[in-house]
Amino acid sequence: MKKINRAGKYLIFVSVLLILFNTFLGAVLTRQSANAMRTLINSRMLDIANTAASMLDGDVLERLTKDDKDTPEYKAALEILTYFQDNIELEYIYCIRDMGDKTFTFTIDPTVEDPGEFGDPIVYTDALYAASLGTPAVDDEPYEDKWGRFYSAYSPVFDSDHNVAGIVAVDFSAAWYEHEIARLIWTTVIIIVVAFILSVMVAHMVGARYKRSFTRLYKEMNELSEGIETLVREVSPEAEATEEHLISADEGSDQAADEIAVIGNKVRSMQGTLKTQIDVIRAQAYFDGLTGLKNRTSYEDHIDRVNEAISKRNAAFTVAVFDINQLKTINDELGHDEGDRVIMTVADKLKQIFGSESVYRIGGDEFVAILDADDPKDKMKQLRRELKDTAISMGYAFFDKAADTEYSTVFKRADEAMYADKREYYQTHQDRRKRRPDYE
Repeated sequence: MKKINRAGKYLIFVSVLLILFNTFLGAVLTRQSANAMRTLINSRMLDIANTAASMLDGDVLERLTKDDKDTPEYKAALEILTYFQDNIELEYIYCIRDMGDKTFTFTIDPTVEDPGEFGDPIVYTDALYAASLGTPAVDDEPYEDKWGRFYSAYSPVFDSDHNVAGIVAVDFSAAWYEHEIARLIWTTVIIIVVAFILSVMVAHMVGARYKRSFTRLYKEMNELSEGIETLVREVSPEAEATEEHLISADEGSDQAADEIAVIGNKVRSMQGTLKTQIDVIRAQAYFDGLTGLKNRTSYEDHIDRVNEAISKRNAAFTVAVFDINQLKTINDELGHDEGDRVIMTVADKLKQIFGSESVYRIGGDEFVAILDADDPKDKMKQLRRELKDTAISMGYAFFDKAADTEYSTVFKRADEAMYADKREYYQTHQDRRKRRPDYE
């Protein structure tokens, strides 16, 4: 048996470290990728539910009864839900009424075959209960009813006094939801296993000193790299942006001093590609697709940080709330493309005046800015001037160290100020009040 020299022992030691590193990296990246994908899917589900809820009139919704199916108000709400049912990839969308004591029933269901009847009971979930208290939420675990097994997103519909008048529920197949997460996990696992196997092969070949095997392995690495690119593209369309990383690694490997360096470059390239995809998914999960602003997920993370600062008695901030007036009328009379254009116009001005790091889109036509403790009055006036062709209500409130123990109390004051501004707007716009006596 030929004795392994010092260089060989060193290479074996490095190979063992590489195997251990890949095992640890695989466990971490698998968990991170699953969490990132779950956050992304939940965020998209909430966006659909929030947008639908923002288009419904809470004052009308809470008055509807089983006998109102032929009324214009019922048909208008049904038409909005039908639009989402027919144009968005979801299983079901419908409205729910809170009957008290954690009991909920159907109100409006646009499903053509076997719809939920007005007054029929709804399966209780913690996310549904959270929405009844005013907070949009997504089920953490699937539930099952006679229509199937689902994860659902729930968003409250508020009346003119900002009380919860109803809830919009959006059902997504549990099988689809779990398949999307499992697909990313398996892609991650495959890449990690490939990297692990290659590490074992490197250790074995270094120990046996089979020079020819390195050349063959280099060719196999090229084939594996192409396969990994295909797997990553299936997970995310943005994967093409990472091809430069692989190409540059190949070019560097052509100049490598020996086959071991080539293999190391390939493994690092695959690890870098996977990390890039996870970063892309994480970015998608925290930003609103229409406006580019931070979304509700980012907003709730910021609230957690603010509440932590309040508990440590080192908080100082201002909350500003914004709501687009007459957006439902714009959608109904001019179309949803025009409604989206108005939303993007307002979002661009908010980013320009308050900074993209401070502004969040938390609903269809609702925005929040969490600012420093300075008075934002001048910026609010500037926003009003620059959006003179777009009606927008706004309000703000300062954090009071002596009175406020959590973020929600400051937000509530800002929200009340915004609704006072909205009432003043509708009192001075007679044409709107003649068309519909209640304001949005």
